Amino acid sequence: MKRMFVFLSTLLIVFAFSISAFASDLSSNVENEVMDISDEIVTVVNETYENRDIKVTAEDIDYSKAYKVYVDTNIFKLSTNKADKIKETLETGNYIYLLPIDVSDGTIVVNLQKGLPLSENSKKVLSLEEQQEVLDNVGKWIVSSVHFYENGNLNFDYEKKLKSLIGVIPEDTMLVGSLPIFEDVVALIPNEDGIIESIVPLSTLTKEKDLINYSTKNNSYIYSYKQIKEIANDLPDADPNIAGEAANIETDINYIMIAFSVVLTLVIVAYMFYLKKKKINE
Repeated sequence: MKRMFVFLSTLLIVFAFSISAFASDLSSNVENEVMDISDEIVTVVNETYENRDIKVTAEDIDYSKAYKVYVDTNIFKLSTNKADKIKETLETGNYIYLLPIDVSDGTIVVNLQKGLPLSENSKKVLSLEEQQEVLDNVGKWIVSSVHFYENGNLNFDYEKKLKSLIGVIPEDTMLVGSLPIFEDVVALIPNEDGIIESIVPLSTLTKEKDLINYSTKNNSYIYSYKQIKEIANDLPDADPNIAGEAANIETDINYIMIAFSVVLTLVIVAYMFYLKKKKINE
């Protein structure tokens, strides 16, 4: 069962990135929003990685290391390239926190998101008690998944990768996912005038790499935001699953991602509920 939990957690992380601000403070307001769930983080991590003999405590959690990632808003559809207007739109949409916790043989990244409403389908598979637990978590920050990175694997370290590509990270830089073309999180880089000038994918994978080869700026990992935006908006509109629509600085949610996340979140919550009952019986 624990193997299944780890698999589902990993799947959620991968899915969120394949469809997923940071400024000089990469964690944004995470301390004010999620510090009251430290005990939950400790419980989930220790129970998930019990076979690895991993034990973390609340003292091991450093919220300042968290990354705020905006998801489900297709900013390419906005009529503006101004950083403050884009951020304003993103703040009205969905976002998650990715919280790294260092352990002896690697790093555990905890995915934190707000609890989602109970769907009609979920009512068919959960008990009344489990349904109530989901309802109690709606709008609250919960641990939706965890993922382990072995020592040497720094794919989660967006700050280090971005610094290696652009040097000093400008204020008002934002991390965004769920965009057309790119399969993972990207960084939006503003210029001195507060206009988003560059877009930097923090993964080497792209959905339409051939389309963006010519828009390379400085090196193969830094792209012109204006050109990428034009390319993305020229793509066919037939596949709404790539990213949500946004126009006139309005946010639209990617309902496919939400539905998928709801199912996985409910499975994880059910598993956690099972563990609680198991402990009580023991």
